Amino acid sequence: MAASNQASGYGIALGAYLLWGLAPLFWKQVGSIPSADLTALRAVQTLVILLVFLAVVRQQSPRALVADRQSLRAHLLPGALLGLNWLVYVYAMATERVVEASLGYFINPLLSVVLGMVFFGERLNPVRWFAIGVAFVGVVVLAVEAGSLPWISLVLATTFAAYGVAKKRSPRGPIEGLAIEMLWIAPIAIVFLLWLALSGSFTLGEQNSPWFSWLIGAATAVPLLLFARAAQVIPLWAIGLMQYIAPTIQFLLGVVLFKETASPTRWAGFAIIWLGLFVFATNNFQSRVSSQRKVRQPRAA
Repeated sequence: MAASNQASGYGIALGAYLLWGLAPLFWKQVGSIPSADLTALRAVQTLVILLVFLAVVRQQSPRALVADRQSLRAHLLPGALLGLNWLVYVYAMATERVVEASLGYFINPLLSVVLGMVFFGERLNPVRWFAIGVAFVGVVVLAVEAGSLPWISLVLATTFAAYGVAKKRSPRGPIEGLAIEMLWIAPIAIVFLLWLALSGSFTLGEQNSPWFSWLIGAATAVPLLLFARAAQVIPLWAIGLMQYIAPTIQFLLGVVLFKETASPTRWAGFAIIWLGLFVFATNNFQSRVSSQRKVRQPRAA
């Protein structure tokens, strides 16, 4: 794998996690839409945006995606994983179990590292093992502070880590792959939205105009596309550690902007996790500098 591809992959992954981290700023604006309705809208709008992009920019018809039976089969599992992840997350929000949901996204990176070693033979040097161990301690601190390790955390962590593995094995590009996944999810969402409309239960919320509500699809599709591209070009252990960026930003937004309370234990857990990230980033930078120096050294006569 070319070093330039990996370098761009790290930047793309950073963009995805920054967008996910800042996502509460947007989702707060559409918070009056019921959770189940919002999930269905995300799937349908994401599919529409992707199909329009493929038709206009790539000159590719939706029929070409449906006709590719191999890709349809290959993206059934990631589509199911993504749909299950969304459903459980919505359930957690609806039942006010936000802490359990956020804990799941702190466990998820550790699973990504393990799955990278199991499925792709990725290896870590001792310093990176130490960084992961430090991050694991931080996760344990957050789990103890939450009081339990419930099923919501485990399902969210497992489904998204497995989704990363599936995306790494995808035979299609990130845009086509995500569009095919939405082809599996969107029909169920459309049936649900039709049922809501026929029963008179569908609402966009009092303060949300229709045009603004269409941003739901864009807010969903863009970071997923960036993640899908990054998963294809950088190791899963790197994706796993970088995933801590998003929930950390969300935590800081909650405390600083939304004035939510945070215990000293939770602050300690975040500090430990970021220490692990700092160790990893420092080692990764040193490794890259060392590799570049070896390449630039003149050969002996």
